[in-house]
Amino acid sequence: MKATLLPWLSALLTSQGLRDLNRRRAEWRRRLTRQPHTVDVWLRVDDPYSWLLVQVLPAFATHFGVQLRPHLMLYLDEQMYPHPELLAPLAARDAAALATLHGLAFPPDATTPDHERSLLATAILLRHEQDPTFFTLAADVLSALWHGHNLAPLAQTQAPLPLDQTRLAMEARRDSYLREGHYLTAMLRYGGEWYWGIDRLDHLAQRLQTLGLGTGTPCPLPYGRAKYLSLHAPAGCASERTLTLFYSFRSPYSWVAFSRACTLADHYGLTLDIRPVLPMVMRGLPVPPAKRFYILRDAAREAALHQVPFGRVCDPVGPGVERCMALWPFAEKEGRLRQWLAAAGEGIWSRGINAASDSGLRALCHHAGLDWHRARRWLDDDGWRQQAEANRAEMLAAGSWGVPTLRIDGTLCWGQDRFAVLEQALGEHQAGHAAPDHHNNT
Repeated sequence: MKATLLPWLSALLTSQGLRDLNRRRAEWRRRLTRQPHTVDVWLRVDDPYSWLLVQVLPAFATHFGVQLRPHLMLYLDEQMYPHPELLAPLAARDAAALATLHGLAFPPDATTPDHERSLLATAILLRHEQDPTFFTLAADVLSALWHGHNLAPLAQTQAPLPLDQTRLAMEARRDSYLREGHYLTAMLRYGGEWYWGIDRLDHLAQRLQTLGLGTGTPCPLPYGRAKYLSLHAPAGCASERTLTLFYSFRSPYSWVAFSRACTLADHYGLTLDIRPVLPMVMRGLPVPPAKRFYILRDAAREAALHQVPFGRVCDPVGPGVERCMALWPFAEKEGRLRQWLAAAGEGIWSRGINAASDSGLRALCHHAGLDWHRARRWLDDDGWRQQAEANRAEMLAAGSWGVPTLRIDGTLCWGQDRFAVLEQALGEHQAGHAAPDHHNNT
């Protein structure tokens, strides 16, 4: 019964019709109460993505004529962030790559500021959270913090809140933020919808344009640029190199990234090495409900952007994942691994097929061009578990813990929205000059 109902429920939750209805209701409430267009922004001083947002939001707000309402954070719910020892350096490297791509400031060798300096920076900004000049001050404070400069001059001129008051305020705000429905920082909310970092400003820009705001002139930045492939260089020019993709059948972002990973590899003549790993919850890592719901809706929004089928979802966690993993070696042996991943991905994330059932798995095999009678013999072979564990260990050793993780030589990216960074690693275009042909926010 659950496998029957969930695809229809997920289709409703991720549908464009429901999204548009919610947007119309939010706009109706705004007009009824005569409120300005206001974007709430949750920032954390030791979050590198927050600093990038601070640099771009003033121009964004001016362009669209919206008001920004900042909310400072410092403490986060630990269960939302597995492997924090890997997240901090990975996020800093990723932010540096994004800064290069967008022409923003970020030290290439930055390390996460320590807690005492972050607390002082938060205390300085918390005093001025409601000031009109908040983002100007935030840019100065965050620049000094991430460059390792002395914060004392800023503290002397800006009269920070007492540190004990700041701690208590940040602890209370952590708890209230979860009740509001989110867990990330560098997060924006407009009209009941959430947008993370620079990477989702393209969605917000499109929504504001639909309301008649900011039209007639290009956006200050191509905000979604990092997601897109340019494919400007000659095809087949990097045939000696390998693109490694760590992939999970339960990861919607793995599915959203899959077709672009194939396109990247094929265009540049890369060897595409796809490594299966078990999903986080099957590796003992928590994924609380607030996180699951945001990921589902965000993945649906990104899938629509990249024209990837998505909506009617039948969660394969547990037996569904295991059975798909068991057929991986068979598909590879048959030379149809890409077809298997495409069929399983579309079936799980768009057609609501239950991979845990024989009928569902048979349908996926048929769609992939695999013989079901031969395929089912592989279901009792647990040899894939050892390879999956080896892949997980390799991914962790490389500096990531989640999927999709993509790697070309020494460049590692976590997420489906870093394809321009991967192209930079191939040396086929120069950062900050040639924008992709298909961003949707100009």
